[in-house]
Amino acid sequence: MKKCIWIVWGLVAATLSWAAGDREYSLAPAGDVDSAFVERVRVYMEKNSGAAVRLAPAISAKPGQSLDAIGRAAAQTLGKADPGIIVLARAASDQPQGVCLPDERFAVLNLDRLEAGADDAKRDRRAGQEAVRAMSMLLGMSPCPFPLCLLVGYEKTEDLDHMSGNFCPPCQGRFSRMAREAGLHLLEDDLPADDGEGVPVAEPAAAE
Repeated sequence: MKKCIWIVWGLVAATLSWAAGDREYSLAPAGDVDSAFVERVRVYMEKNSGAAVRLAPAISAKPGQSLDAIGRAAAQTLGKADPGIIVLARAASDQPQGVCLPDERFAVLNLDRLEAGADDAKRDRRAGQEAVRAMSMLLGMSPCPFPLCLLVGYEKTEDLDHMSGNFCPPCQGRFSRMAREAGLHLLEDDLPADDGEGVPVAEPAAAE
């Protein structure tokens, strides 16, 4: 009986933790990927999604390893409550540009494809765009038909250079709602409350 009570309490605690918004997507490199580049992609993801993203340790990857295999190895590092992991990998240009398997909680982006014909700025933006798209897919969002939305479909890697870097307003609202329902840590929730006129409300002074 006591064991059952602890199991129920654990489930309740997990639910309360998710509702508190402390779940975060992870971003990890695999293979020869510059750490400064990974950090720039992480910042792009946060800025253009509004959700917090944490850096995770590098994933071990063997030459010629498939994106699926890299992703499954990355998913093994997740805790039960973690929503998913996005991996920046070098997996050769003969492999897909990326793979996203929401049921297995991972997405892997192939940098060898994303950086083809791009300077550093374009490479960073392409990786950031695809990473945010992966976040939305891991959350269960669908493509958007609006041309000025990050979630619109495209055919060639170069098309990313002419696409929006963020969600259209309806998709941003949908992402925020679904993320909050999933217990994700949204950066807007870290901001202090205001008095309705844009002025932060000060916390009451502690009693002496």
